[in-house]
Amino acid sequence: MKECFECKATQDLQEHHVVPKSRGGTKTVTLCYSCHMMSHGRDSKGLDHKRLTKEGLSQAKLRGAKLGSDNPAIRAGLEQRSLDTLSLLAKPLKDAIQTCGYGKWTAIARWMMENEFKTPNGKDRWYPTTVRQLVLKMKEVEKK
Repeated sequence: MKECFECKATQDLQEHHVVPKSRGGTKTVTLCYSCHMMSHGRDSKGLDHKRLTKEGLSQAKLRGAKLGSDNPAIRAGLEQRSLDTLSLLAKPLKDAIQTCGYGKWTAIARWMMENEFKTPNGKDRWYPTTVRQLVLKMKEVEKK
């Protein structure tokens, strides 16, 4: 049965990287939650995940890993999602433009909310900038 390396507790066990993963560490020791927090110089309130994530991403970049939209596969997926979204919103946007007038981004955003269309991110709140970007993208796609 596993137990905490420090206090021999058998519940709420976690694997602690002796050398942080963000610095290439692979070996772990079993610690209970309290001992794990103490090993990181913290009380039982938790780890600084923001700092650890930042360090991990920095190390990955140094190793040459492709992250975010710089990754061609991710970029292609985002572009396809963008085109799919445009095809779903093209008719409502054209209706809104016909009703409110081209370039009336605030009025179009209000129209989209009143008619309960979701944004590309699935939100209820439309912003004039979002409308403008979608309309310009729609015009660009129509030219092709």
